[in-house]
Amino acid sequence: MPVTQAVADSKAISRVLNSHGYGYSRIDTDRDFFGRIQRSLAELKGIREKPVEGRKRDKRKETFFVDTDPYHNRMELLRELFFNRKAKVYETCIRLNIPVTTYYRLIKEYRLYGPWAIISANAYGKKGSISDELQLKILLERLEHPSWSAQQIVDTGKLRCSRYVVNRIIKRWGLQDKGRSPVALDRFMELSKPKTEEPFRPIETAYDLLSEQIILKTRRINRHFELICKKMKTHAYNICDPGPFILAPFVNDLGVVQSFETYGPPKLRGKEITNLAMLNVFRILAGYRRISHLSNSKDRSVALASGIGLFGSSSRFYEDSTEFKFSQLHKMRCDLVARAKQLGIIEGLKLGFDFHFKDFYGKNALEDGIGKGPNKKGDLVPGFRPHVAWDLAANVIITIAYYQGAVRSTKIIRQFCEQNIYPILDPLAVEEIYMDSEYTKEADFHYFKETIFKNGEIYVCLKQNPQIKKLITPALQEENWLVLPNNNEDEYKTIKVILPKTKLPLMIVILRDRKTKENVRCFATTDTELGARELLKKYRYRWIIENGLKDLVASYYIDEVYGKDPEKIEFEFYCVMVARMAYEYFLKELGGRYLYKEDGNKYTLNSMRNLLFEKRNCTIQQNSEGDIVITILDTEMTELIHSVSKMLSSLKEKGKNKVLWWNNRSILLRTASQYAGESVQSDFR
Repeated sequence: MPVTQAVADSKAISRVLNSHGYGYSRIDTDRDFFGRIQRSLAELKGIREKPVEGRKRDKRKETFFVDTDPYHNRMELLRELFFNRKAKVYETCIRLNIPVTTYYRLIKEYRLYGPWAIISANAYGKKGSISDELQLKILLERLEHPSWSAQQIVDTGKLRCSRYVVNRIIKRWGLQDKGRSPVALDRFMELSKPKTEEPFRPIETAYDLLSEQIILKTRRINRHFELICKKMKTHAYNICDPGPFILAPFVNDLGVVQSFETYGPPKLRGKEITNLAMLNVFRILAGYRRISHLSNSKDRSVALASGIGLFGSSSRFYEDSTEFKFSQLHKMRCDLVARAKQLGIIEGLKLGFDFHFKDFYGKNALEDGIGKGPNKKGDLVPGFRPHVAWDLAANVIITIAYYQGAVRSTKIIRQFCEQNIYPILDPLAVEEIYMDSEYTKEADFHYFKETIFKNGEIYVCLKQNPQIKKLITPALQEENWLVLPNNNEDEYKTIKVILPKTKLPLMIVILRDRKTKENVRCFATTDTELGARELLKKYRYRWIIENGLKDLVASYYIDEVYGKDPEKIEFEFYCVMVARMAYEYFLKELGGRYLYKEDGNKYTLNSMRNLLFEKRNCTIQQNSEGDIVITILDTEMTELIHSVSKMLSSLKEKGKNKVLWWNNRSILLRTASQYAGESVQSDFR
C-alpha cells in the first residue's frame, strides 16, 4: 500500500492490521489465526500463477478429477465423509491418496479455518529460528542505512546471525531498494521494554483439583468387584500374580482416576470409577505383553486389581482406546508428570533426550503417512519414532510423545520441550542437559543455553557436519595429543571455540584412535571451564537413558504396541508411563538396596516380577477392617517380603495405602503355610 494520504487512510490501515491479527484486541491467538490465513493466501497466489495441469475446458467432465490436485482431493474427502454416513476414513483416504495423518490435521483445521484448511499453510522458511527482536534490529538498521550490505548490518549491530538471514528478512519485508530515503524509526518511537521473568508456577494437577470424596459420591464401584469382595469376607481365593495388587496404591496416588475424569474422553468416563487405562496399566505391570493375553490366563489378578472383576473383550478394548485424542492424551501426560514431580519421583535437574524407533510391519506404510527412520541396524525402514525425555538423576522417564518415523530431532525438539517440559519443570532449575549427535544444531544450543535453560550446561556428542569439521580441522593437524588414563588406544585434544553465528562459547574434546589417527569422535559442552576427562566422564550419564529405553522394551513391552492409529499408540505410551512411574514410586517408598543395588543400578520391573510379583502361590481375602490381605503360601518371610509388608503397613498408617476404585480399601501382605487348615476357594465364582 503506498504511504500517501490519498490512499493510506486510517480505515485502510486498520483493515490491513486486522487482517494480520494486529487489531485493537492484540490477542496472540489472533496473530496465529490471521497468520495462517495470510500464508494460505500466499499459497493460493502461487497456485493461481502455476495451476494444476490436466484439466481442459472442452473436456470438463472427463478432466474434472485430477489425481495430482491435492486440494481438490482434500475437499472431496471432507464432502464424502460429511454426506456419506457409511464412508470409512481409512478407505476414503486410500482412494483419494491422502495420508491418514493429513486427515487428522485437515479435520482439526477445518473446524477453525473452514475451507481455508484444504490449502496448506507452509511456514516462511526457517522463520521460527529467527526471533522477533532480531528481525526488528535488522529492519531498523536497514531503514536507517538503505545502502548498507547485509554483512555491514551484521558487523555494525553485532548480530548473532549470518548475512543470509539478513538478506532473507530484507527480501521478506520488501526493503531491497538501496536508493530509498533513510528513516530512523527508533529515534521517534520508544522501544518496548523487555519483560521481566515471572517466577515458575507448575500446573495444578487433577489430583488436587478433583477430590476423592466427589469421585466416590458421583461414581460407583464396579458391581462384580463388590460381589467378589463380599465373598472374600468368608472365602479365600487363589491368585498367581500379587504384583498388581501391591502396586495398586501407587497407581492410585499418581492421580490416574482424577486425570481420566478431568481430561479423558467424555464418552468413556461413564458411571464407574475404574477406567480403560487402569486395565492396560495393570496388564503391563503383571507382565502380559498384549491385552489379548489376558483372556488366555485363568488368573484374574489384573481384572481384580483394576477394579472390574472380569475382563471385557479385546475388540471392545481396542475400539474404546481409539476414542482418545492427542489433546486429551497430552493433558493427561502432563498431569501425570506434574503429579510425579509433586511426589518426588522426578527431580528435573539432569535431563536427557533421545528417540526410540519402533518398526512398523504392516502394509501400505507410504499411503498411511508412516515415515521411514533409522532402526537398530541403521537401515531406513517404516516405523514410529517416539521422542523420550529422561530424568538422569533419578533414572525415571519424564515423558514420551508419539512421532512418525521420518521426524528428526532438529525439527521437533523445541516444540517437544514447549509442550511437555516447560509447563511442568522449572527451566531455571535444570542443571545439565545431555544429548547425542542427532541434536547437533547451533541454533538449538543457543536456544537452550541462552534462552531457556539459562542456569544449565549442555553436554553433547557432536555430529561431524561441515561446520564442526571446519572448527576441528586445525586441531587434527596439530601434534602433542594427550593419552587417556587406563586407555592406551585413544588420544584426545581439547579446543575452545566460539560458534560463528550465535557467538556461543563451546569446549570441544576430540577423541581419536592413537595408532591410525582415525575414528574421530567429538564431545562438547557449554561449560568451558570443565576439563576434558571430566567431560568424558560426565557424558556417561547419557547411557542411563539408553539403558532405560532397553528396560521399557524388556519390562514394559513398549515394542509390543500394535496398530497404526497414532492416537491409539499414544494411549499405549501413556499407559507405559503410568506403569513405569508407579513402579518407581514403589521402589522409592521401599528404599534400601532395592532402590539402588551395589553397582548403582535399580531392580528392574522384570527382576521384581521374578522375586515377588508373579508366579506365586497366593491367596487373597478381605479382613474384618475391609482391607484386602494377600497371603503368600509355602514361603518363608524373606527380607524382601518383610520389607514390602512393613512398607504397606506404614503407608496405611499415613493414609496413603488406599485404592480409590476399591472403595478406598488397603492392601496388606502376609506369609503362611497352606497346610494350616485354611479353606481356599479355587476361583472367583
